[in-house]
Amino acid sequence: MALNILFLVAGRFSGTNECLIKTFSKNNHINVIDVINPTIAVRPVWGKLRLSSFLNSFLAELVAIDEYGRPWKYYHWRTSFAFNKMTQYSEEAIRNYGKRKIDALLMTQTLFSFSQNKPDIPCFIFTDNTNRLTQETPFKDEFKLHFQTSPRWQRLEKETYLKADKVFVMGPHVRTSLIDFYGLDPKKVVAVGGGSNITTKLNRNPEFREKSYKDRVLLFVGRDFKRKGGGDLLQAFEIVKKKFKDAKLTIVGCRPKVKIDGVEVVGELNPDQLEKYYEKAQVFVMPSLFEPWGNVWIEAMTYQLPCIGTNVGSIPYIVEDGKTGFIVQPKNPKEIAERLIYLFENPHIMEQFGREGFLRAIKNFTWEKVV
Repeated sequence: MALNILFLVAGRFSGTNECLIKTFSKNNHINVIDVINPTIAVRPVWGKLRLSSFLNSFLAELVAIDEYGRPWKYYHWRTSFAFNKMTQYSEEAIRNYGKRKIDALLMTQTLFSFSQNKPDIPCFIFTDNTNRLTQETPFKDEFKLHFQTSPRWQRLEKETYLKADKVFVMGPHVRTSLIDFYGLDPKKVVAVGGGSNITTKLNRNPEFREKSYKDRVLLFVGRDFKRKGGGDLLQAFEIVKKKFKDAKLTIVGCRPKVKIDGVEVVGELNPDQLEKYYEKAQVFVMPSLFEPWGNVWIEAMTYQLPCIGTNVGSIPYIVEDGKTGFIVQPKNPKEIAERLIYLFENPHIMEQFGREGFLRAIKNFTWEKVV
């Protein structure tokens, strides 16, 4: 039976919202409301936005100064003012759709709430992280993760979770956070995983293919080089190069200044351009310091790449240590290097990990399975 779903979003959620919309639409009727566009501009520009949006943006920045002080410019979206404005727009949208039958409300993340009071409609949240998990990361001072939140914003976040009838999360560690810190009933929180957010030929039609592991090409894909452990990877790569002179490392998604032989910095690519780098690589490695979920490992496994990740967030849930790749400790270049050398010395293990990773990805981590 097809459901009528009102989907409330705040931006793209790194492509996750588009994937959910596409998957839900196959068997349901879905109406999408983006609460950001009509309410608060990220950088207001005269002539392109309504006066109310400009004023709201200006007021949000004033509140950011009040709530966060000197680094206010990073917290435009994480003010109580912005939260309440987007919630008001959400509430208005729910009212407007009230004349029609809505079976469920679905929202992603908690930058806003459904409404001031719980609507008389089943309410569901889908998210990859909690504010508490962000604050608990031991490495937050080593990179610019501007996710500090004021006590007012934290109260609104918790109230939003409590309003929901069910909260769906990507990783088990997020479920634990919601139960232990936010006080949610365990029956109310379900870990459902996630899927790949890029669409390539192989993602559209996953199929196991013969792949060569004779070369020694490593692949890193990420926009935030420091938070994704890029510095540790470079140190590990220099160790690997001492043993394997032909080893190469390709960095995609960002442009760090690197002057190491064998390192290619590509920068940001679209999915079609990225595909060829997945295909020519032999190992995917990203030793993240903080990672709410980790779609990129799923993408890499789809391309039969053995993966190396850290014991952070949901990465150990995605990458099976010793079966589809290796899990290492954060900030440990020596351990990363040891694992890479082992793989390069044993191409048959790379092939085995690649095969198991592919099967795991297509069986467990698809948006069809999540929905």
